[in-house]
Amino acid sequence: MNIHPIPIESKYIKKGENHINEIITSLKREINKGLNIEDGDFIIISEKFVATGENNLIDESNVKVGFWAYFCYYWSKYLWGYILGPLLKTRPDRIKNIRKMPKRETLKHKQTVINYVGLRYALKPASEGGVDLTNVPGTYAALLPKDPQKSAEKIYYAIKKELNLDVVVMIIDTDATYKFFKWYITALPCGIEGIISKIGVLGYILGKLAGLLKVGGLCGATPLAIAGNSIYKKYSMEEILYIANMADRSQGEPTKSIHNIMKEYNTFEITEEILEKLSHKPIVFVKNIKDIGEK
Repeated sequence: MNIHPIPIESKYIKKGENHINEIITSLKREINKGLNIEDGDFIIISEKFVATGENNLIDESNVKVGFWAYFCYYWSKYLWGYILGPLLKTRPDRIKNIRKMPKRETLKHKQTVINYVGLRYALKPASEGGVDLTNVPGTYAALLPKDPQKSAEKIYYAIKKELNLDVVVMIIDTDATYKFFKWYITALPCGIEGIISKIGVLGYILGKLAGLLKVGGLCGATPLAIAGNSIYKKYSMEEILYIANMADRSQGEPTKSIHNIMKEYNTFEITEEILEKLSHKPIVFVKNIKDIGEK
């Protein structure tokens, strides 16, 4: 499928700041520069951008650590770092990060995942249940949007009202969707219709096994919600996943991992001042390639 995602830059929004206004402002700017957005085109939004605007962030410094957080910490650092990671052909740089995960911060993070998503997600070595530490300030962690479908619909109606455009709005998460035989699965707690979710670490293990056994494998970023122009229904699941993954890859990763940030700024806590200096491209435009008048 021949598509050309166009990432759109926005300012860094702070928690609780109106992300929908920033989307409209950013799209207006690009339209004024000559970007031709038409009915049926895709506007793809990072889930963290939405979660931040909806103030769905948790301060992990306030979390009280319990037994299962310790269990998940040792499970991740040693079982995943030295046995399961290598067996499932996890990337060497990721295995290195798992092995050197800081104990205090990881315990807080695992407990946050257990509290807000569940134990079956905390057993994943990293990117647990969509609870994300990158691109957020201080000791905060970003949860997924509380209702991604409702969030997508709000963005869609705002674009329709302010720009008079009947587009497709998709909210995506960098965390992966995999194909396992004929099924699409994710380790996230939600995904669009047709993706099996809510199975926690099992989704990750099955996805990795599918690749090793040549019965599927990595598809890329996960669409959490899709709303708007019904043209998207003419796309297969494979095509939707391809669009989501290409959009995700085009956004870049100004904070690829917490470990890179620790090294660059010689700190574990990332401030809003640091984040404001980085380039943020949470919005991606993809041209519709289907016939919008086709029945």
